Amino acid sequence: MTGSISLAGRAVLITGGTSGIGFHTAAALGQMGATVYVTGRDDARGRDAERRLRELAGRECVRFIKADASTVGGNQWLARRLHELTDRLHVLVNNVGGLFNDRLTSADGYELALAVNFVGPVALTQALLPLLQQSAPARIVNIVSSAHAMWSGDPFADLHAETSYLGLRVHARAKLFNLLWTLALARRVEGSDIVVNATNPGMAWTTTTKGLARRAMPTAQRFFWPLFRLIQRTGSAERAARAPIFLASSPEAAAFSGAYLESNARPAQLSAEALDRGRQDRALELGNSLVASALTAR
Repeated sequence: MTGSISLAGRAVLITGGTSGIGFHTAAALGQMGATVYVTGRDDARGRDAERRLRELAGRECVRFIKADASTVGGNQWLARRLHELTDRLHVLVNNVGGLFNDRLTSADGYELALAVNFVGPVALTQALLPLLQQSAPARIVNIVSSAHAMWSGDPFADLHAETSYLGLRVHARAKLFNLLWTLALARRVEGSDIVVNATNPGMAWTTTTKGLARRAMPTAQRFFWPLFRLIQRTGSAERAARAPIFLASSPEAAAFSGAYLESNARPAQLSAEALDRGRQDRALELGNSLVASALTAR
């Protein structure tokens, strides 16, 4: 795909783009001619990624922005910073995510998996939507996970996992909320020339995956931990980037919105719960509410 499509004149923001799936997505889009902005938490790693991405693209077309993805205020600051750097944005890839072995909270007081995987992308997309509309045709690509299907029960109960916490389970719920919000957002912006889709990039041996501990798994699955880790190690971040690259750049992807793609860049069948428009709208309203009431919101 790289090199076969021209993105000259296009501006792209990829959160969490200094390593893993985000890095390979940024590399491909930069090689296609786009101006690419990538975010990360660490300044040294970010500058190194910026240098390597520029070398791969053969152009000074990549810029690193240090940003806090865990808070609403951090995401809103990122949107303001991008406005200072450019007057156009054609593609937003909400790639940043996290899976936490133990219960942590953000500066907003939100359970951290919920904050990073759901509330943060909602806050950033809200703040950048006017710029995307101004630059349309534009695309929003949200990185979710097949783990969303692991959730069972009412996702709106015990929202911050104060009663019960299991790392993989709360991660699954946060990704489910992201997917539901994506589908609701696609309907809300219909007719605006903004395409909104979600993808499960598949297994990849990334920083998040490497940090996963046995205690984050359901008890019944812990027996298979060695095999599970062996399978995880075979996951390629470069291969996992194929679906987000397709959604961000392919002319074919411009023809559909509100889809959920698997790692092979093909639409996948969703559960009745995920397709429930009432639940989708409720997730969108929840995201908006959590953004508005966040302690760091500006």
